[in-house]
Amino acid sequence: MIRLPKSFLFSAALLALMLLALNLWLQRNTFIERSSTSLGTGPSGYKGAFELLQELDFTVARSYQLTQQVPPTKTLWFIAPDFLSESAPGFQADVDDLTSWFEAGGVAVVTGDGASDWKRLNLDEKLAVGSRTTIVAGAMLPRSRVLATGGLLHFKHAGQGNSVLLTADGEPFAIEVKVGAGRLIAIADGGFLLNSNIADSDASLLLVDLARHFGPPVFDEHAHGLAEPSSPAALLLHPRLAAAIVFILMTAILWILEQRSIPPRTLADDDSVAPSLDTFVDSLAELYRRARDPRAAYRAYRSNFLRRARQRLSRGLEVSEPAAIKRILRDKTLPDDARHWLTSTELPSTEASFVRAVRALESCSGPTHEQRQA
Repeated sequence: MIRLPKSFLFSAALLALMLLALNLWLQRNTFIERSSTSLGTGPSGYKGAFELLQELDFTVARSYQLTQQVPPTKTLWFIAPDFLSESAPGFQADVDDLTSWFEAGGVAVVTGDGASDWKRLNLDEKLAVGSRTTIVAGAMLPRSRVLATGGLLHFKHAGQGNSVLLTADGEPFAIEVKVGAGRLIAIADGGFLLNSNIADSDASLLLVDLARHFGPPVFDEHAHGLAEPSSPAALLLHPRLAAAIVFILMTAILWILEQRSIPPRTLADDDSVAPSLDTFVDSLAELYRRARDPRAAYRAYRSNFLRRARQRLSRGLEVSEPAAIKRILRDKTLPDDARHWLTSTELPSTEASFVRAVRALESCSGPTHEQRQA
C-alpha cells in the first residue's frame, strides 16, 4: 500500500478547502434570472421578448450605459425604467441623458407600469386601468391586436401637440412626443412584454409590430441598475479573486519546493543486458551442471514448470498435471520438441539434451491457454 507523506495530505486538504470556499463565493447568482430585465427568466422579466425577436432575425441588443455609445440611428427601448418609478439618487442624471439623446435625433420607446411617474419626462397625461381584455388598434398595425393582460393601463388623454399612435379600447395607449430632433414613444403599460404575458393572445404579435415600425430595439439595462458584463481578464483581476489565486499558487509552489528538498530516489546504473530466455536457460543449465545429474535436474525442472503452467492456465482453480498438459497441447503452433518433452517419459542423459529439453518447454510458457484461444 502506498503511504503518502503527511505534508502532501495537509496540502491536499488545504487546497480542497480553498476550492470549496472559492466555489461558494462564485456560486451561481440567481439575481439576474429573477430581475425585471431582458436577462430575467422570471415572470417579471422580459427575456422571452428579447429571444423571440432574436429568433425572428431582428438585430436586437442590450445597452448598459444608457444612451452612451448608442448612435441616435438606433431605437432604445426602456421597459418600466427605474427613473420613472424610483426616487433613487441619480435618476435625474438619467433623465437629462435621455433628453440629450432626443435632442440629437434619437428615438426611444418607453413603457410604464402602475408606479410610473411620467412627469419626469414632462408628460402630464394621467393613467387609467383598462378592462380584463384590451383591444389595441392604430394605423401602424396591420390589424387590431387583442391583449389578454388584465387591467392594462392606458392614458386618459393625449397632451396638446402629441400624437396617439395606438389606442387601447379607444383610449390613448401609445403616444408620440416630439423632443428636439428626436421622438419619445410613451406606452402606458408594458406588462404585455413580460415573460408571464408574452405568450398570451396577441402580445407577441404586438411586440413584432412595434419592432418592425420603430426598428430593431436596443434594450437599455442601465436604468435597471445593471452594468456591462466584465471580460474574463477583468474578472481574474478582481481583488478578491486575485487574492485567492495568489494564495493557491503560493501553496502549490511551497509544496513543490518541499518535494524537491528531498533527493528523489533513483535506480543504480546497470549496464547489464536485460533478462531473456537464453540467459535464463544458460544460468539454469550451469546450476544443474554443477549437480552432475541431468536426469534429477530435469525431473525437478519439469515439476516446477508444470506447477507454473497450472497456475498460469487456471488461476484460483486446482488443475491436475495431465489436464494442464492436455490444455497446453491444444495449441497447434506448439513446436514438436515441446510436445515430445511434455508427453514423453524420456529423461535427458547429458547436459546438452537437458538444455534442449528446457528450451523446448520454455518455448510454450508464454500466453495462457485462455489467451491463446482469445
